Amino acid sequence: MTKQTITELLEKSGSDTISYRGRVVRALVRIPVKDGSVVRVRRESVNSPRLQAVKFSANKGAIDINGYREPLIALWSHTSPEEVEFTVRGKEASVLEVWNAWSMGGVDTSWIGNSGIVTKTSAEGQLLQCSDGIGQATFSDLVATIEILN
Repeated sequence: MTKQTITELLEKSGSDTISYRGRVVRALVRIPVKDGSVVRVRRESVNSPRLQAVKFSANKGAIDINGYREPLIALWSHTSPEEVEFTVRGKEASVLEVWNAWSMGGVDTSWIGNSGIVTKTSAEGQLLQCSDGIGQATFSDLVATIEILN
């Protein structure tokens, strides 16, 4: 029997969170927010030959960044600054959804193979340790800290 990937285990569980090799692994991280929440994202490291991204979407809302209001943003390792701030907008916005992505031959890819996120909460916010879907799960392909400032 072949080993199942994290994505296969998530699908089988019917959940977006599983236990994998003693760690809690998430397909998607949900962070409580409200209208006007300012979010700071700091890319700590990238340890992958593939371009990596962290993506954000606000339920029932949008993200204001650099004068633009978007339903979804992607902060790519090769084009975004190491630290970025944006504002959540929407009277009914309550959750910021966060997930990782990577480029495979120029194709924006998420939620396949061994992709997943391990989180650690600290005084600085949530540390996201992301594994892209290629090869073994490493949880070091992209590491970022997410802080809600207000």
